[in-house]
Amino acid sequence: MTANGANSYGRRLLPHVVDELRDSNPTRVHTSYPRTADVKDGFLDFTMADLGHSVDYMAAWIENKFGKSNSFETITYIALSDLRGLVTFLAAVKTGYKLLITSPRNSAVFNESLMEQTKSTKILFTDELAPLLKPLKDLVPSVRPEALPSLKEMLDSDPPRYPYSKSFDEARNDPIVILHSSGSTGMPKPIIMTHGSFAAVDYDHNVPAPPGRKKRDTTYFAFEEETRIFLVFPFFHLGGFWFNTCLGIFRNVTFVVAPPHIAPDVEMLKEMARQQDLKGAMVVPALLQAILHDPEGMDFLRGLKFAFIAGAPAAESVGDQASTAVELFNWIGSTETFPMPELYKSREDWLYHELSCKHEMQLYDASEGTYELVILADETNKDNCPVYHNLPGVNPYHTKDLFVRHPTKPNLYKYFGRRDDIIVLANGEKVNPIPLEQYVQGHPSVMGALLVGNERSQTALLVEPKEPLNSDATESFLQALRLRIEQANAQVPGPARVAPGKVICATSDKPFARTAKNTIVRKTTERSYESEIKAAYSAPIPQPHLVNISLETTVKIVYEPAKLLSFLRLILSPSFPPASSIGESEDFFAYGLDSVQTLEITASLKRNLQSQTSKSFAWLSPRIIFRNSSLADLSKVLASFLNEGVSPLEDTQIQKVLDIDDAVARHTSGLPGRLAKGSNPGKISTVAVIGSTGYLGLYSITSLLKDVGISKVYCLNRGVNAKEKQNAALVSLDSTLESHLDKLTYLQVELGKPLLGLSQDQYSIIASEVDAIVYNSWRLDFGIAIRSFEPFLRAARDLVDLSVASQGKMRIIFISSVSSVENLAAETTIPEAPVEDARAALNMGYGQSKLAAERILITANRHSGVPVSIVRVGQVGGPSKASAGVWADQQWISAIIRSSKNLGSFPGTVVPIDWIPVDTVAVMLRAFITADAQDDVQVFNVVNDKPQPWGMLVDIVREKFGITQIVSFRDWVSKLENIDSPSPEDAKRLPALKMMDWYKTLGDGTDTIGIETSRAREISKVEIPVIDKELLTSWLQGWGL
Repeated sequence: MTANGANSYGRRLLPHVVDELRDSNPTRVHTSYPRTADVKDGFLDFTMADLGHSVDYMAAWIENKFGKSNSFETITYIALSDLRGLVTFLAAVKTGYKLLITSPRNSAVFNESLMEQTKSTKILFTDELAPLLKPLKDLVPSVRPEALPSLKEMLDSDPPRYPYSKSFDEARNDPIVILHSSGSTGMPKPIIMTHGSFAAVDYDHNVPAPPGRKKRDTTYFAFEEETRIFLVFPFFHLGGFWFNTCLGIFRNVTFVVAPPHIAPDVEMLKEMARQQDLKGAMVVPALLQAILHDPEGMDFLRGLKFAFIAGAPAAESVGDQASTAVELFNWIGSTETFPMPELYKSREDWLYHELSCKHEMQLYDASEGTYELVILADETNKDNCPVYHNLPGVNPYHTKDLFVRHPTKPNLYKYFGRRDDIIVLANGEKVNPIPLEQYVQGHPSVMGALLVGNERSQTALLVEPKEPLNSDATESFLQALRLRIEQANAQVPGPARVAPGKVICATSDKPFARTAKNTIVRKTTERSYESEIKAAYSAPIPQPHLVNISLETTVKIVYEPAKLLSFLRLILSPSFPPASSIGESEDFFAYGLDSVQTLEITASLKRNLQSQTSKSFAWLSPRIIFRNSSLADLSKVLASFLNEGVSPLEDTQIQKVLDIDDAVARHTSGLPGRLAKGSNPGKISTVAVIGSTGYLGLYSITSLLKDVGISKVYCLNRGVNAKEKQNAALVSLDSTLESHLDKLTYLQVELGKPLLGLSQDQYSIIASEVDAIVYNSWRLDFGIAIRSFEPFLRAARDLVDLSVASQGKMRIIFISSVSSVENLAAETTIPEAPVEDARAALNMGYGQSKLAAERILITANRHSGVPVSIVRVGQVGGPSKASAGVWADQQWISAIIRSSKNLGSFPGTVVPIDWIPVDTVAVMLRAFITADAQDDVQVFNVVNDKPQPWGMLVDIVREKFGITQIVSFRDWVSKLENIDSPSPEDAKRLPALKMMDWYKTLGDGTDTIGIETSRAREISKVEIPVIDKELLTSWLQGWGL
């Protein structure tokens, strides 16, 4: 067997290859290491001959100290990261032991746990780390430590050959080394590796590349000539151990390393480059970032042929910049999997992965479009699957690593985060902390950043400075970070954003806990700062005071509009960062303002304004912000009160009518005259759905795909990766749909923009091909005013114009809401007919905007002949017993239940349970879409015609949570109102606070709502299931209450 024999790949043993290379290529350099702690003093080369005879020396030394082992006993290795680690590992293999390699950073408790799990009683250590042994011996008195010889002693020796005579078949399953998991979620887990583990890596040579593709695996490092590569990873890190063995022995690469126990920096790298002919570098993201901050950093990178990043996720901005100078490889892997083989990609796709090992990307969260990497490890791929050997019997192996698909290249996946890393806020929002942390860590003064916030109303950020700071310097440090954090906030979704009062500076006496590969140990670090985090959440956000402006000393104080605008920006921006830069007339909610932020802003405004005057600000509530949701409007309200003493009145019926009528007038101006009657498309075959990825949208697409008469469905959504999310969710819901996915065509739209945000060609195709378009996209927020729905109202008019462009062939099916006409129920049965009375809508922007959209479409039908159907949907429930899936969280219901658990009471009556299973609604909607077109507007009311009393939910809540106090809904809401200036923590405990204004409009609640449904039932011919206690209980189980 030869070291490089083609027939041997995948069946070679590391000790054999070292001995063969010692004879066949003794001058081949494995590692070039510094002479001293200062790399300017030069380097020494460590050859294969050096490695071979050092291993033989250490094998005899170990046998002399401990004897040979016939049972693969464990020797614990606690040492500096130098070449003695590789030598000792191979020597231990030759003498029958397996080596437990630990990090010098491990605590004694950590190492004691590893030793207990691996039954280790022997320790090899370097003299420099002798102080680490005392606390370990205190925990394990029976341990036997031995100090290692120096590297010089090993090199100066001239031992006889120490044979290792086992064949591959004999040794394949022998355990030879133990590394351990990072311990980022608790105590470490030892991973025992065999000869088979490393042979599986060597097997890369036997795996052909797919036709027309190139591999990016360990065969990349089978260089013909000496190739020197800087290696950042210490030996006790997976990267250091794996590169030293698999690449340094099985392949042909020479590593250049830093002095032991000294973290390499950019200056050291540049000095190495001056002395060594570096062709590549293997670095961690933090070092790559430091290189980019150096004035000569880009030149350093241009001098390399390639750079590998590993050890932690790299920020996209860092990699994008580096990849303009050098070919960048972004390797992924773990102790269990080893770095995984991939295929080459385009240079601009450096952030993405296309794995070539046997694996699956399993859908994890359809709403996020995330997939978990799952490694398949069985007898069929044991020759080239390290997991088969590292985790025997585990198949499949769920890595807990989450990825998202490339928006246009379906084989490419980008790392998203760990399942364990995802933060779940109190309102159920999921936050991936990685993008914000990476961006903040891009600041040159920051060592680490950790986002926290599980079960909190918002996130907070722990920041670790690179240099120790005193109290004065800490304040300056946080001020210097403010812009960086604002920039990070601008790049992440609203729930992930960090308010200034929620930034905590780490102290030098409590450095972030880190793993051997320098990854932050999240839970341990968060626990060590528990009191500081609690204080940050308890403290009010510091706010500036309003400045009084006087025109004359003899004239009363006057608050000028410009000063009020500046004041509002200062007050709003800590909770709502976009307020610092948005236009005066731009809508807050278009920039992502949410209900929790609105509560914070209301409290801040009250606190600061009250210091300006003795007048009461009791009138200032979240509703005022909802209804005056721009800087200009809110400043007018404040100016009117501060200067004239006039407080805003509650909306009157007249104002509601004016708001709706104004919206309808704006969006029906300039309608074209009645079109010549277009040809009836006959049977509907091509449908477009705006908003296909939502809860109802998903089930509606499912229903349309099952209709053999529907040949094509256009899915029009705002998200760029809607296709990946939707298709994965559809197949997850019903695997038989996979063969129908070719019916779907995805286009990106932006409501409120000309042509719906489509290109002219896309717009023309939709106009010419589509028979019916379903408008199923609306903001589900019961707190905001009608003005905040402007983009959706604009889109209603845009759909009219699109139908006109189709020569009236395209029918518009608008998914409206019963809330658009629910006020009628107080006096009459709600008809299945057009309603134009603005007073019919519930007193909330959501229902009012839905009624305005109905009227826009009704007017377009009457004036221009556009075919229109309106589907007023009540509360959509979970899936029926015959369908898969879970009930999407209905916040107005879940908020009542969650808040009741903390209030100790539950409302006895709110609304009737006239809810319909979501799959039933989808089937009914398909019937309305495919029904024969009519000249007049067709209206369908979709609610359960067999309503159940709210008392059914009362019984479930009483049994599940033991709530015995049942009160009227008005009294229940009053309990919420009694909470003065609710804090974010109040909002966490009582999420109903965010919708209190809407709840108040329901009064004492009702158990009956008269609504006509005969046309919907006649056209759909669907038997709506009766909601029973068992079904309702199963729906609620999916919410984690």
